[in-house]
Amino acid sequence: MKNIPQSSSSKFRKGNRWKKQNGNFLIEMSIAAALAAVFALITWLLVPDLLASFNAWKITNELKTAIPKIQSGYNNRTSFALLTTEEVAKMRWFSDGFLDKNGEIPNGAIKTKWGDITFAPASGNNQAVGTLNNIPSRECIKIAEDFGQAIYTSATVNSTSIKTTTTPLATITASDQCNSSDANTLTFNFRR
Repeated sequence: MKNIPQSSSSKFRKGNRWKKQNGNFLIEMSIAAALAAVFALITWLLVPDLLASFNAWKITNELKTAIPKIQSGYNNRTSFALLTTEEVAKMRWFSDGFLDKNGEIPNGAIKTKWGDITFAPASGNNQAVGTLNNIPSRECIKIAEDFGQAIYTSATVNSTSIKTTTTPLATITASDQCNSSDANTLTFNFRR
């Protein structure tokens, strides 16, 4: 077989492949950088709301299980006159993740990641009032939305009423109050 000399262009194709791309590498890198920027922007926009929803869900879910336990504990009593945060904690009506403990023994405080949850008698001892302190605005809105349920007789955000026994939950008022601060105080009342 006869050796046919290769042209310089065929040697180029077999040789250095970086030279062959003629700038395509830069285009590919630009596309990758643009996609990374879009992903970062979407993450920056969505993650705070997702975290707020999760954090609020943990609190509202806990309240949905703890309030019936408190009501059951006071079912045979004439009033909520003796209700205290310490009693709620030491009776373990809240799960361990919310209890401030010394070792395995609750010390009488109930905590969220931002502040305390407290309980006391209200409305002439016929109701109980719970207070959530230092709640950020996103979580505040999501928790306040849950106060529309029948288990809650009334609720406030930063001392402004958002629900009473005769009026339904005022979601606009709740969101306005929650957005006025990043350390909100929410109260909620419930009966036996």
